[in-house]
Amino acid sequence: MQTNPITCNTERDFFPAKESTSENEKYANDIETYVTRFVRKLGIRPNLIGYRLLIDAMILTVKEPKLFSSLTKEIYPGVAKKYGKDVRFVERNIRRAINSAYEYNPERIESIFYYAVDKPYISEVISLGVEEIRFSSGKVDWLI
Repeated sequence: MQTNPITCNTERDFFPAKESTSENEKYANDIETYVTRFVRKLGIRPNLIGYRLLIDAMILTVKEPKLFSSLTKEIYPGVAKKYGKDVRFVERNIRRAINSAYEYNPERIESIFYYAVDKPYISEVISLGVEEIRFSSGKVDWLI
């Protein structure tokens, strides 16, 4: 069964192998570029394990927005499966990366959120990032 790199199949294969179609690869690369820019804008350092895990979780959410409602049942397990790790490992390292960025420069994170926030939850970061990516990219049609 072939899968499209932009959408997921019914078996929840969240990270399928890339197809050779250049258009689908371009869209997948665009999504990763937008997500990576947002994570870097938060000030999360690339040397942290949670940096890559957060990017992958956000890519899943951008590709399949309905999954966001089940963060712990769909997104964390999808990322954990990709890396062969436990779901708790994924959640803990994403949380540590966000907390590290907040402790290093809280003003930076507070300036990104359009409402008052102390240490943001993972769900807040992902939802704000996906919202910003979908509406600032100007390509909402292929992100839906």
